Amino acid sequence: MSNNVLYVADIIESTIVDGIGFRTSLYLSGCDICCEGCHNKKFWDIYSGHPMKIDEVFEKITVSFTNVTFIGGEPMLQAESLVVLAEKIKNNTNKDIWIYSGHTYEEILNNKLYLNLLKHCDVLVDGKYDEKFFQNNIRFKGSTNQRIIDINKSLEKNKVVLWSDEEDSLCYNH
Repeated sequence: MSNNVLYVADIIESTIVDGIGFRTSLYLSGCDICCEGCHNKKFWDIYSGHPMKIDEVFEKITVSFTNVTFIGGEPMLQAESLVVLAEKIKNNTNKDIWIYSGHTYEEILNNKLYLNLLKHCDVLVDGKYDEKFFQNNIRFKGSTNQRIIDINKSLEKNKVVLWSDEEDSLCYNH
């Protein structure tokens, strides 16, 4: 696979379910984790998506005011190409990047390529979807075993620091 191409299953604009605020979600095809009960099974095969050049994806996902989410499938399968895209987003916009992965933060730290991608993102929703831990209406996760991790703080402190939406909690305390 070329690191100038991404296999894209879908691009959803102005969604509010894949991270804080309005986001453009880049659904990547290909998954090697294949969680039981996955609602994106149709994206498991990498060739279920269509190949797009990174510049084309960049233009499509950065045209609006929204921030960006990498989701899948399993984004880590296309980590090499996503690094190129994430660097381009960070160097040319002020958008934040959320990334969803069935791999845990600890697993990602032990894989150089995955870690390189993680370093270009802001928030990680980690861990396999687990039907046993499914709950309706949990914010930004599919099951309660998954964590929402502040990547920069976690890397800085050398331990998992969970993301918190301080602005929302301030609004609810008034």
